[in-house]
Amino acid sequence: MDMYVNGKYRMVDLGYVKEIKETSVIFIVDTGEVEINVDEITKDVIETICQADGEALIPLDVKERVVVLDGEPA
Repeated sequence: MDMYVNGKYRMVDLGYVKEIKETSVIFIVDTGEVEINVDEITKDVIETICQADGEALIPLDVKERVVVLDGEPA
């Protein structure tokens, strides 16, 4: 998926949340599973999203291993 993140064009992957751990989240992406370390704020946001929609797709930068929550669709 294409997104603008902090004013810059960026390609991101979309993943389903498989498991939320204490300091990381495991996502299911098209290539399998990826575990990404997250801070407490990001973890809380992901938990809130999952409570609202258990099948929500979360934008990720798998290469950099970060969750992208501040982007806008391109």
